[in-house]
Amino acid sequence: MWYRTIDEWLTGGIPCALATITHTEGSSPRPAGAKMAVNGNGKITGSVGGGDVEHICREEALRAIKEQCCITLDFSLRGDQWQVTPEKSITGTCGGTVTVFIEPLLPPAEVVVFGGGHIGERLGKLCEVLYMPFRIFDNRPDFCSEERFPAARECICKPYESISESIHLSRSSYCVILTHGHTYDETCLEQLLKNGDIPYIGMIGSRNKIAVVIANIRSRGGVVDNRLYSPVGLRIADSRPEQIALGIMAQIIMLINRGTPEHMRIPWHEQPSQQPVPKEAS
Repeated sequence: MWYRTIDEWLTGGIPCALATITHTEGSSPRPAGAKMAVNGNGKITGSVGGGDVEHICREEALRAIKEQCCITLDFSLRGDQWQVTPEKSITGTCGGTVTVFIEPLLPPAEVVVFGGGHIGERLGKLCEVLYMPFRIFDNRPDFCSEERFPAARECICKPYESISESIHLSRSSYCVILTHGHTYDETCLEQLLKNGDIPYIGMIGSRNKIAVVIANIRSRGGVVDNRLYSPVGLRIADSRPEQIALGIMAQIIMLINRGTPEHMRIPWHEQPSQQPVPKEAS
């Protein structure tokens, strides 16, 4: 069924859109309620009628995914040339009309932790508490296991040099580099920067260490863009792993929700005095 395929796509980090026939009049290729899902790679499941209707819906579904917008399409199938969009027209012969609503379906945000050490372990626990899907990638079996990360969607124990081939990362993958060596951090960062879909790359380290890593990557022609947050995390933590993890998680949530690092506190001491509201008589 189409809904199972959608679940597989979204679980795998592949965005998609759902096209639904919301209204028909007269003869139409499919009834109201018929659905077709299209993923970001152009694959489809289900159907809204085939032919030109389905072809145009597929193309517009890809646009909905790209532009993150909902789209309503009206089709006339009465034999006249009908302009569906400014660029697309149709001449149908079924005799009726069809309205299709297209909505993008995005994979839920996930945290992908490269390095399952002390901070990575705490970050995984915070993800669990916040119902945030997360995955762990480490080259050490003892630090990348279901026993250490029972709530992880996936534990991938592979060489850091194989990130590009070993894990699928998408526009919903918020990546955090916490490996056990400067060399591994550099290896991870260089590969992640090449994936233009990733929205966030956080890397732990001192200012000097980070400068060296970036200089090395640039010397090989690599491009460091504004997706890199390093040193990673909001400035709220001390040196304890759990507090560093909290600062990282706070930064990720802030970016996902398009928030700002500001207090919600209202300065009540600066507000003019107000008369108390009397209680209702009993």
